[in-house]
Amino acid sequence: MSQHLGLKLKQTQQLNQQLQQSLRILQMSGLELDREVEDWLQDNPLLERVETHDTADAEPGRLSAALPATRGIGGEDAEDIWATIAEKDNFNSYLHKQVCEHPLNEAEAARVHILIDFLDEQGYLTDSLDEVLDHTPLEWMLEETDMHEALDILQTFDPPGVGASNLTESMLLQLMRLPTSPARQLAAKTAQLHLDDLSRSRQQNITKMRKWFPDTDIDTIQTALDLMTNLNPYPAYGFSSAEPTPYIQPDIIVKETKEGWAISSNEKIWPKVKLNNEYCNLLKEVGEISPEWKEKLQEARQKIDSLALRKSTVLRLAEYIVAKQEDFFIFGEIGLTPMLIKDAAAELGIAESTVSRAVNHKYLSCPRGVFALRYFFTQAVSSEDGEGVSQSAVKAIIAKLVETEDKSKPHSDETLSQLLKQQGIEMARRTVAKYRESLNIPGAHQRRP
Repeated sequence: MSQHLGLKLKQTQQLNQQLQQSLRILQMSGLELDREVEDWLQDNPLLERVETHDTADAEPGRLSAALPATRGIGGEDAEDIWATIAEKDNFNSYLHKQVCEHPLNEAEAARVHILIDFLDEQGYLTDSLDEVLDHTPLEWMLEETDMHEALDILQTFDPPGVGASNLTESMLLQLMRLPTSPARQLAAKTAQLHLDDLSRSRQQNITKMRKWFPDTDIDTIQTALDLMTNLNPYPAYGFSSAEPTPYIQPDIIVKETKEGWAISSNEKIWPKVKLNNEYCNLLKEVGEISPEWKEKLQEARQKIDSLALRKSTVLRLAEYIVAKQEDFFIFGEIGLTPMLIKDAAAELGIAESTVSRAVNHKYLSCPRGVFALRYFFTQAVSSEDGEGVSQSAVKAIIAKLVETEDKSKPHSDETLSQLLKQQGIEMARRTVAKYRESLNIPGAHQRRP
C-alpha cells in the first residue's frame, strides 16, 4: 500500500472568551444573573454596583403561582415554615438522575436531557418532535430520528407514562408494563378507541363495554376497568416543583399609549454595575500597571459590556415580538400568529442560538398578564388561505367553542373538527383531541351535566 502526504485547509469558527461570556450571561434568568453579578463584585474590586435612589416608579408586582400577594410571608417566619416541610424529589431532577442509570453514550444522554426539559408540569411531552427541533439551536445538530429514539428511551423511565403526548398514550405506556392478559388487551383497546366515551359510573361503563366488545365475558371487562382505574393520569403527580413558590419578575414591560405599544426594560431588576472610579484613578496615578491589574480592568469592562449586550438583545427581541404579535395584545391568545425562532433570528440579524438563549427564562409584562418570551413562538396550523394559524390561537378557539357550547349536548372532537373547518382551519379529530387534552378539557361525555 502506498502512502501519500497532503495538506488540507479547513475553516472553523471559534468563540472568543468574551463572546462565550456574553452568551452565557444572555441565557441566565434574572435571579441567576443577580447571583452572578454578586460574585463579580466580590471577585473584582474594580467593579461596583450602581446605587439607585429613585423610588418614584412602583416596582412591578411579583406574581406567585402558589400564593396570592395578600398572603405573602417573608423573613424568619418564611424560614420557619419551609423548615417544617419535608423535602421531596423534584420531577425533572428525578428524571435527569435516571439518565445516568441507562447505558447511553454522551450524545444519546444529551438528547434525553433535552426532552426532559420540554416536559410540561404533568409529565407530558405536548410539543411534537418537530416543535422541539424548531426551538433548539441548529448547531446542536439534532435529527428527528435520533429524537424519536431518545423519546423511546425516556418513556421507559419511572414513573410509567412519562413522555406521553396525551392521556391515552400515557395509559397505554402504563398498561404495557403490566403482565400480558386478556384484561390488559381490553383496557388498551378501550383507552385507544373509547376513552372519551367512558363516564364516572362503573355500571354505565360495563354496559357500554359489553356493547363495544360483545364477545368478551363480564369478568374480563370488570378486570379491565380495575386496571384502568389504577392508572395514574398525570405521571408527575406527587412530585414537588423545583422551588416552593415560583416568583416571576418581568424583564420587559409593555404598556399601551396614545402612540401605540411602548416597550421598555424593567430597570428595577436589571443589575447595574460600573467601574469603581476611586480605584481606577489610583491606577492612573501609579502609571505603570501590573499585568494582574490590567487583566482585572479588562475583565471588568468585558462584564459591563456583556450586561449591556444582554439588555440590548432582550429589548430588541421584545420589540420584534410586540410588532409581530400586535393582535395578541389587542385580542388575546386568539390573535397569536405563527412565529419561529429562525424568523426572529433572520429579522434581527443574529444567530438562532442567540435568540434561543435570549428567550430562555425571560418574561414580558403587559395589560393581559405576564408571559414567557418563548410563549410567543409557536408553529402554524394549516388553513384555507395558506397563511397558517398559530397553535396557541387554535387552542384558544377550541376553549371558546367548548365554553359556549350547549351543556346538554357538548361538542365531540369530531364536531369541534368540523367547527374549526368552518373557520378555515383544517384539523383531524385526533389532533383536536390532543389539543383539548393539553387544555385539561375533558371529553364530551364527561362534560355533560
